[in-house]
Amino acid sequence: MERKECVFLDRNNHYQQHSGSPSSSRPVLFLLLGIGIGYLITQMVLWPIIDLKSHTNRTTSQLDIDLTHEVRVLCFVYTKPSNHKTQAKAVLETWGRRCNKLIFFTSRTDAKLTGSVALNVSAKNRESWRKTKSALKYLYDHHLSDADWFLEADDETYVLMENLRYMVYPYSPEMAIYFGSTGTVMSREALRRLVEISLPNPTKCEQKDSGPSGGRLSECLENANVMAGRTYDSKGRRRMHLIEPQARSNTYFRYDPKFWFWKYLADRTQDGIFAWSNYAVSFHYVQHRYIHCFEYMIYRLRAFGRKLPVETLPEKYSPAKLEEFKEAQQTNFEVEVPADYAY
Repeated sequence: MERKECVFLDRNNHYQQHSGSPSSSRPVLFLLLGIGIGYLITQMVLWPIIDLKSHTNRTTSQLDIDLTHEVRVLCFVYTKPSNHKTQAKAVLETWGRRCNKLIFFTSRTDAKLTGSVALNVSAKNRESWRKTKSALKYLYDHHLSDADWFLEADDETYVLMENLRYMVYPYSPEMAIYFGSTGTVMSREALRRLVEISLPNPTKCEQKDSGPSGGRLSECLENANVMAGRTYDSKGRRRMHLIEPQARSNTYFRYDPKFWFWKYLADRTQDGIFAWSNYAVSFHYVQHRYIHCFEYMIYRLRAFGRKLPVETLPEKYSPAKLEEFKEAQQTNFEVEVPADYAY
């Protein structure tokens, strides 16, 4: 049988036969010379004038900043003994850990519920106007200087503390301003005015203890000349929500002027969860099992390959600047967010 020659061996032999000739080395020299000249031109001429700005965003990492100590928040949560082991425990184990200080106002102290404070209120109700007033006076007497902001919530609330600090970051705690309802975050000055001016005055604040606290707190704050801060982002999307994302029923997403949910909202934006800000602050009516689900979804779950957004902090307001906003909005009591406070 005739032996077949290996094509690759033949090529190698051909290379070996001609590699020693002077003419075969010239292309190699020209190639090396061309590479050297190209390198020098790049270094001396082209490289200094190349605009590298277009490449910056590719390597910019997520803003890694912790506002925990710069924006101190005391969280006070309304609960009741029957909820200590479920709702209150879920808050304690999740978002409550990110508060600078966490207090549970209830009718009975619980050694297993860290931060629980017993008030002289009914054990049946998680919250009431009497409990709210007692809690506010307690904070004023014992913790007024311990925080810059005071967050009111109940044990069915989930709060993203990083986003709350981001929302109030531009404002000084010495400004009389509050945000939200239900779930209210007020500045130190707002709490001071509320307790010193409104609560003792029958013309400024409801004196009766009976009934729920819904709407009364906002009324007492505004009667003490405390400004209502804007809780929408620059695109008009809501940041503090009365319901959780599942909404339990699509009824919440269909506008009905007779339905309690839409009656409660001061301003109506577009329907659906796409009207909700990417930097949402709080959700309400969240059961304890879903509070843990929120914790996993927000702080642990990741989608591989997703590019994180580039984030910046907004400019802080000066007291004079805030007064300008107040005077310019005589017909609108809400404070506008600056245009560069984008989401």
